[in-house]
Amino acid sequence: MLWIIGAEGVLGSTLGELCKRNNICYRATGSKEGDVTSLESLLSAAKAIHPTHIVNCAAFTDVDQAEQFPQRAFAINEAGAGLVAKVAHKSGAKLVHISTDYVFAGTQAVPYCEGDECSPVNVYGRSKWEGEKRVFEAMPSACVIRASWFFGKKGKNFISSLLQRMREEEVISVVADQSSCLTYCWDLADIVLKMLDATGIFHFANSGGASRFEIAQEILTMVRKRGIAIRCEKIDPVLSSHFPSRAKRPAYSVLDTHKISQYLGKPPRSWQEAFNEYLSHV
Repeated sequence: MLWIIGAEGVLGSTLGELCKRNNICYRATGSKEGDVTSLESLLSAAKAIHPTHIVNCAAFTDVDQAEQFPQRAFAINEAGAGLVAKVAHKSGAKLVHISTDYVFAGTQAVPYCEGDECSPVNVYGRSKWEGEKRVFEAMPSACVIRASWFFGKKGKNFISSLLQRMREEEVISVVADQSSCLTYCWDLADIVLKMLDATGIFHFANSGGASRFEIAQEILTMVRKRGIAIRCEKIDPVLSSHFPSRAKRPAYSVLDTHKISQYLGKPPRSWQEAFNEYLSHV
């Protein structure tokens, strides 16, 4: 029995849909039935579910809000991750925990490997890094998958916001000094199901590291080719300082995916291929 914690989020809901498609026996809980900040709540849910595998998708993911509400971010991303790991260990279940590229400072110019030093530059990143440590303290056999720049059918993200702006504005400005890799939630969900018995830290993202501006340029070309109605005629590159925010972002957080590619026997598909599939569902 697979227990998906954080069913209300983009990845959790996608993972549930994929389990249905593949006839995988699972239970998915949200914050009411499986509150990661409450050991009692988690133990009660575990007793009812009897999981053999647990995937923790629960997270405080609003990077700017985390600066304003750090206690809440750490309660979910650090302490909550540790509680889930304790319950997994007590239940004898394997655990996959989802983390982020924001555990890195973003100061290097080559993709980050799993063993590279973590030095987060914002509250969200610090809370997720501390969460990783709590997971391995409670359950050394756990699997942590770091992913970057999620996009999918549900939720607000860089891609959904970008497409909305393209529909409404003739000229848009997009940040050119932040680079990473897009991660299509359907691809990540598929990978999670293949990693249920893995141990250690793995990086996953769709291939093709790029800046937000470079991604926006390619997306504009792709939506035009598909004949999708948009108003956007031009994209201007700007510095991140053009859009003041509470949280600092890593300038470069491209993830090296060689380890997971070797584990699975194939590399991730390109973000362009994944995006074209995404477009057919929006």
